[in-house]
Amino acid sequence: MTDIDCVVKAGAQIGESSIWDEKHHLLYWVDIPAKKLHRYEPESKYDAVWQLPEEPGAVALRASGGVVLAMRSGFYAFPFNRPDPILLARLEGEPKTNRLNDGRIDPAGRFWSGSVNEANRDPTGALYCLGLDHKIEKKIAEIGCSNSLCWSLDGKTMYHADSFTWRINAYDFDAATGAIANRRIFIDVPRDEGLPDGATVDAEDCLWVTHWGHGHLKRYDPKGALMTSIQMPVTNITCPAFGGRNLDVIYVTSATFRLTPEQKAQQPLAGGLFAVHAGVKGVVEKRYRG
Repeated sequence: MTDIDCVVKAGAQIGESSIWDEKHHLLYWVDIPAKKLHRYEPESKYDAVWQLPEEPGAVALRASGGVVLAMRSGFYAFPFNRPDPILLARLEGEPKTNRLNDGRIDPAGRFWSGSVNEANRDPTGALYCLGLDHKIEKKIAEIGCSNSLCWSLDGKTMYHADSFTWRINAYDFDAATGAIANRRIFIDVPRDEGLPDGATVDAEDCLWVTHWGHGHLKRYDPKGALMTSIQMPVTNITCPAFGGRNLDVIYVTSATFRLTPEQKAQQPLAGGLFAVHAGVKGVVEKRYRG
């Protein structure tokens, strides 16, 4: 039986983008509408919080120290030695109803993040890549809600979803150039199983996906076949990340967003940070090298 513990009862509006810092044994995550960056220390069980000037869609580690953030207006660095994040690159041309969402560092150390249309499901967003030179390149257009971004262990396959299409796609990936090609459907999610949200790859090259609205954390093999489905105690789960000193804990963020008062009463742990012990190990996350 899988052990699931709520380690931070945060009641987050949209908890997202969990990422493990293996050097300092810390977990970073964000609450997007609340404009908060969290840092959880498992040994002390302390969850530190920073208030940010705008909504953070994703957080990732930076090789030179601190973290990088994909926020509503662009990409930022946050070294923690000053009160506000430092702008690296401003995002131009996005509609006012859009903001950056799920993001991750690629095998070469670039920072990728895609946008979401908060007003409706029209595909007005895109997937962007922040290069080591702090220049932004648009990689995919016409996206409703960018999610599930991660890479296979050999770095040759990139996974990405437009959640509003209920599909996770796979792409051929060239780490040297950051080029993507040969889009194909990796997982076609049935409509009654919830939107595919955040994803990560484990040490056996299998894909773990959180399914928003359905409460299932699912593991798929490298060919897209379902291997494991874990029922979480809340429905709106958002992002998995392997952590712990042995990388054998799956930290899962969640949300209270769009839950009715009755649903919140039935799910008192909604918006919390969960630790899932599933007997599987993950891999060390890459750091932004720019």
